[in-house]
Amino acid sequence: MKHTGFEERLDGILVRAAIRLQERMRLAYFRGNLPSYLERIGLAKYIDPEVLARGSLLELLDETVVIMAAKMRQARASGCLKDCLEQMNLLELLRKDRPVQLSDEPAPEQAARKERKRNQKKLRLKMVQGENKSSAMTSEEKKNLLKNFKVIK
Repeated sequence: MKHTGFEERLDGILVRAAIRLQERMRLAYFRGNLPSYLERIGLAKYIDPEVLARGSLLELLDETVVIMAAKMRQARASGCLKDCLEQMNLLELLRKDRPVQLSDEPAPEQAARKERKRNQKKLRLKMVQGENKSSAMTSEEKKNLLKNFKVIK
């Protein structure tokens, strides 16, 4: 299945992934477990062992981002980008506007829930349309409407 515009989206995903990776690396560095974090996400095996043993944040930041970008491009070419992002705990980057929400709910129930939400939005729109109809009347239309009613004082 051909994804239209995905190459442009991949650049945005790479930028956001680099920013998130750098933030998480800083956090791991200040907690004292940067090498173990890099091993956990699968990038430590691509880094020079001497540089990894020193554990210098500045040396590792640039090198790790370059390795991550190459790994993601390779995964995209082979069709397993989702698995690669899942391994690096960056799966939420595939969504455009909202984070990934994992659910145990079956797909038909999810579809029914989304349909109910759409219907509720349509009802809300109709209510607003009905309220604005009376305020949009001209003065002549209001006079014609008031002829049918007697004003009791």
